Amino acid sequence: MQKGIRRLGVFFIALTLLLVVNLSYLQVWGQKGLLENPANTRRLVEEYGIARGRIITSDGLVLAESVPAPGPFAYLRRYHQGALFSHVLGYDSPQFGRTGLEESYNDQLLGRKPPRSWVEEMTSDVREGNDIYLTLDAEVQSAAAKYLGSRKGAVVAMNPKTGAVLAMYSWPTFDPQALVTQDKDADGTPLADKAMRSYSQDTGSPLLNRAAAGLYTPGSVFKVVTGSAGLEAGLPASTVFDCPGVWEVGGSRVTNYGSPPRSFGRIDMETALTHSVNTYFAQLAVKMGAPALVKCAEAFGLNSVPPLDLPGVSASRIPPAGKMDAVLLAWSGVGQGEVLLTPLQLCLVGCAVANGGRIMVPHLLKEVRKGEAILDRYDASVWRTPISADTAAEMLKMMVSVVEEGTGTQAAISGVTVAGKTGTAEVEGKPPHAWFLGVAPAENPTVVVAVVVENSGGGGGSVAAPIAREVIRAALR
Repeated sequence: MQKGIRRLGVFFIALTLLLVVNLSYLQVWGQKGLLENPANTRRLVEEYGIARGRIITSDGLVLAESVPAPGPFAYLRRYHQGALFSHVLGYDSPQFGRTGLEESYNDQLLGRKPPRSWVEEMTSDVREGNDIYLTLDAEVQSAAAKYLGSRKGAVVAMNPKTGAVLAMYSWPTFDPQALVTQDKDADGTPLADKAMRSYSQDTGSPLLNRAAAGLYTPGSVFKVVTGSAGLEAGLPASTVFDCPGVWEVGGSRVTNYGSPPRSFGRIDMETALTHSVNTYFAQLAVKMGAPALVKCAEAFGLNSVPPLDLPGVSASRIPPAGKMDAVLLAWSGVGQGEVLLTPLQLCLVGCAVANGGRIMVPHLLKEVRKGEAILDRYDASVWRTPISADTAAEMLKMMVSVVEEGTGTQAAISGVTVAGKTGTAEVEGKPPHAWFLGVAPAENPTVVVAVVVENSGGGGGSVAAPIAREVIRAALR
């Protein structure tokens, strides 16, 4: 009898211990998972009971704020600028969750970060979040949208000295307000559901942030990387190659522009970059070898995800050196083959050239504020140093020649020395992409702009360069 009671007692003690362990786990380690579980409607009601902080541009334009709402949620988001900033802002939707900066800085906007003192945690109930101030400039963003217009593509503008993103625009775009509304149509169908269905089924992919996630064949803008790799590998700008209209390698034919393809004879790197001579950069890539080209490209950030404070950023790509034969290497040198870039990555390449070889960490956050009090501030830091200061200076000088007398003359601005590189990327079965990379003012760069116009059918110099020119003009103002 006593033995049975002892066993029963041990059993209940074990159950009690298991209960204590389970409760401890849920309260300490499992709390975050329970809070973030989509089935937890209590979490939604709690979070939408907080007046989420505003999102504001560097020049004071309010992009998003929370307003009182009827129904189960005390507050809902209001986006004041429609589709202009949508890919950066993302949305904060009870149905579809959060994307963009609404996701990245959710804790700050809800007032959970920066951490409060233990006294505040114990004595006050958060009902109002913190404001987020961005590096984005409304005038530069508006210029990007205006001059890209209704053409598929993207524009990224950055300050190379700090890594601050001044503009990031992608088209087609979407209206985030349509995804957060709780209104219904006459049949009782939520309008937000209809909008999401429409955006998701649109073949133009309006929800895709082409600026940070779109991967494109870069064409001749990649010659900035190839040229830099050559300089770093000990092949100076004075290196001369004989550049016929067609250069054969491994049974493949690398051709220059023109019909018939233009022959340039014996030229150096500056002449080749100025006139975007494919047969020069194909030979340069083969001369330096795949390891040198891939090493430099990866130093710029290819095959890595740039540390931008935004979800959904893609890694640009270049094949491993060991998988490159002479044909793939030659075509990679002119930005074709299997090389893929995001506009963001191209802008970061330009930032290295503009900033003495250093790429600063790209960022959209400027400050976190509570009223007038600054709670947190983004501190600029170096992400990578892919090239030397001498290589950066040499490349910048050659890029000035591109705009002054080469393929990029339509990027020129009176009274400003603009450096740049055009690109016209061939795409199988479709019209080419038009690219431009611009840096200004070349004497002391404060803005780098990357533009891609998807399947534009035109060249980078005629299609993308004028867009970059106007974005640069807006940034310099």
